[in-house]
Amino acid sequence: MPFRFNIRLCGASGQGLLQAARILAEAAAIYTDKNAAESCAYGPDARGNAAKVDIIISDSDIDYPKIDKVDCLISLTQESYDRYENDLRPEGIVIAEASIETGGKKDNRTLHAVPFGEIAEKACGRTDMVHLVALGFFAAVNDIIGEQSLRQAVLARAPKSCENLCIKAYEAGLGAARESAS
Repeated sequence: MPFRFNIRLCGASGQGLLQAARILAEAAAIYTDKNAAESCAYGPDARGNAAKVDIIISDSDIDYPKIDKVDCLISLTQESYDRYENDLRPEGIVIAEASIETGGKKDNRTLHAVPFGEIAEKACGRTDMVHLVALGFFAAVNDIIGEQSLRQAVLARAPKSCENLCIKAYEAGLGAARESAS
């Protein structure tokens, strides 16, 4: 059976979700030699409303970019978690901002509660880097996309003036995952 992994990034629009999804898709398709597709949905306003981006990573062709069940849910806000938590497979992975009330571990799910905003503020002096911290954490806790492939994709997407800051945020996420594993 072909490999297929469905990821949903969700939070508030303006949190860098679309950029994070493009980084994930490019890391898979360009640096890992897999197929990837992404699709997004935002609320009616440009910033502040619920947003989601779905990414499919597969070793075979992807004929439809929508997903029905999520393998990994990365959630940055309570509203988005509440809205999309039911789409997660019983054995799925939840990576959520620590302030989100998840109700604890359910079914056979793996739950990671991480203070992404706090980590971004501490590492970079900016909370708008939460999406890159979350990508670093994701890279460290799974074997879907390698840490180096994601790092290359972060650098490819980062504005030249912010490359160091973006890598710092990404590496802070890697470090947070390693700390939580020990």
